[in-house]
Amino acid sequence: MIAVSKTNTGLVRTVNEDALLTDGPELFAIADGMGGYAGGEIASVETIKVLKEEKKNFAGLTGEALCTALKEAASKANSHLRSLVCKMPDYEGMGTTLVAVYLAKDKKAYALNIGDSRLYLWRNGLLKQITQDHSYVAELLSKGDITTDEARRHPQRNVILRAVGADEGLDSDVFSFETEPGDRLLLCSDGLSDMAADDEIAAVLKEENTEKAADALIELALNNGGRDNVSVILIDFCAEEI
Repeated sequence: MIAVSKTNTGLVRTVNEDALLTDGPELFAIADGMGGYAGGEIASVETIKVLKEEKKNFAGLTGEALCTALKEAASKANSHLRSLVCKMPDYEGMGTTLVAVYLAKDKKAYALNIGDSRLYLWRNGLLKQITQDHSYVAELLSKGDITTDEARRHPQRNVILRAVGADEGLDSDVFSFETEPGDRLLLCSDGLSDMAADDEIAAVLKEENTEKAADALIELALNNGGRDNVSVILIDFCAEEI
């Protein structure tokens, strides 16, 4: 397995509120602090810290037990951020998305998702979004009220409906899927997915070299305007490792 992580502040923002975790060969994650809110950078970094600390509780687990452990880790991160706000009221309103994947001993990938950072699967030349965005625009799209192109340009495309730290309770998506030889997983913040259509991302992923592909994804977002922080983690599976 080969894993590469990249992040860039972008062309507009002055602070990078994305935080990345590559604790391989099992755990990978991206948290995107809520832009425009106090403490967005703190929210993402602290959430990643909690997830990293919780990794020890995932060891040896599979199936429903692992799904439960991942949900509990997200809930602990949520409680941690809420406690920070109690100590530092200036950070009221801070929060972060979180997308993570844990590669378990049963050869399955377990995904954890809150917000609109994404997990994609690239398989046999086809790109598929594995996670579901928790955003206002995603709801409009699912109802057929707007098209995919309209969603990327929608003025409220950054309004997310779930975030770590936003509320006392946290609803997180956790699920598993099979991996195959030659698969490539892409985790990204919306700094990529808002700036590039899926077909543009898919075209970049034709590059077989993992490092070059990751660099090209960052470059794609910047060339398309780079309005936000952009972060990617690429995970390539070799045949002998599945």
